[in-house]
This record gives sequence, C-alpha cells and structure tokens, in this order.
Amino acid sequence: MAKHHVNPEEAIKIHQDVGAKLSVAIHWGTFILTDEPLDEPPERLKKARKEQSIPAEEFRILQHGQTIILE
Repeated sequence: MAKHHVNPEEAIKIHQDVGAKLSVAIHWGTFILTDEPLDEPPERLKKARKEQSIPAEEFRILQHGQTIILE
C-alpha cells in the first residue's frame, strides 16, 4: 500500500521535513488490510517518535472515535 500510505517511520520523517508543529495519526486500525496486528502502527510510531526525540504532544495518536480541538 506504499503508493497510497506512509508507514510510521515515514510519517515521522515527513513531520520533520515539513517542520510540523503538530501531526496527528488518525488512519490506523480501521480495517484489516495487512498482515500486521491492528495495534502495530501506533506502537511503531511511538518508537520512531522517541528515537527522533519528538515529544508526544507534537505527534498525537488518536484512539478510535477520539476528537481533539486544534487552536
């Protein structure tokens, strides 16, 4: 699915490349489309974020049905 999606490590790189102040992971665990466990992408994102010293509040992972208000 690489033509249409990015993996967690690529998402971190994009976040850094564009100088984002906030990124939000929202498209994970919705449908079973791959062989990976449904909770693997957010765990990989957390690991990649920590490896790049990106604070959790700078790259949010929403839970299913969760909303946030951006100000």
